[in-house]
Amino acid sequence: MSSDLVTATDITEDYFPEVIYHLRQNFFADEPLNKALDLCKRGQPHFELERHCMLTLKQGFSRMLLTQDGRIAGVALNGILKKGEREEAERRLLEIADEKFKIIFGLLYKVNEKIDLFSNYNVQELFECRILSVDEGFRGRGFANTLMADSIKTARTAGFKKLKNSRGLNHRILH
Repeated sequence: MSSDLVTATDITEDYFPEVIYHLRQNFFADEPLNKALDLCKRGQPHFELERHCMLTLKQGFSRMLLTQDGRIAGVALNGILKKGEREEAERRLLEIADEKFKIIFGLLYKVNEKIDLFSNYNVQELFECRILSVDEGFRGRGFANTLMADSIKTARTAGFKKLKNSRGLNHRILH
């Protein structure tokens, strides 16, 4: 998927540091839950968020939009969520010292518990768009929609029929 401005491509391991830098400059500070709790400052590292992102990146389903001159315009961090992993993640969350991080992820886990897509759709795993981030300088151009459409295509190619975002909201049924 490409346009005259950007090209969608896999996020390979050599781009991981640049993606983390992009997230520090954009998503970490701008995401509404992070912002509401003042989880971190723009440009600053956050160990737990970066750990979460790296684990997702290593799954190999994440995508990015690159400009013609090689800048990252946006990223979609996609991964596979298996039945039972949320419960294990909730147990690990208890061991984390960062109370703000625990509040945010505790809320996300509770939403996922309530909607229980695994039981509702009788599946063992879901394709999940965990983080969608567009660089501040590229917002308002439809790039989030481009990344979401590209993530859906990636999910289909990988054989998935169910896709959800990190909050369990706006999940899509792939036909």
